Amino acid sequence: MKKLMLVAMMLLGFAAMSYAQNSNNSTATINAYIEKGLTISVSNSTLNLGNLVAGITPAPVSPLTSGVPAFTVTGDGGHQVNVTFDASVMLYKSAPNADSISFTTNFEGNSTGTQSGAGSISSPVTLSGVSPAAGNYYMWLGGQLTDGAGIPAAQTPGSYTGTFHVSISY
Repeated sequence: MKKLMLVAMMLLGFAAMSYAQNSNNSTATINAYIEKGLTISVSNSTLNLGNLVAGITPAPVSPLTSGVPAFTVTGDGGHQVNVTFDASVMLYKSAPNADSISFTTNFEGNSTGTQSGAGSISSPVTLSGVSPAAGNYYMWLGGQLTDGAGIPAAQTPGSYTGTFHVSISY
């Protein structure tokens, strides 16, 4: 009987152990802020330097001059946007007698949209307004052929064209 009692107690002990459970849980918070997509648009997309003469030094074109290419960045108001752009652009003459000349850019901007108040662009820039409303940043393109060194006297006559690139990202 003692043996039977001992076996019963051992079985009950194992049964009690198999039903004893320990559980616990925890949580994590997931946050996300969805920013408005960025857009960039340009008005007056051509900077026309006019008819120039080889051997002269043309005056620079101020980005504060009316009629220069004007870019508008639109995104989440009050947020910062990275702006990268070409510091210089090569203008190429189409064949025959392909030739090139350098144009040093002067790209200025601000978040107010007033061209007269524009200044050097130091990335990142801050869009006007407050989220969740849309905000803007405005930029204007100017510059100078050959960085003030003048057009070489031997520069091949003809039409020259180049492309200025600007990129934006959050």
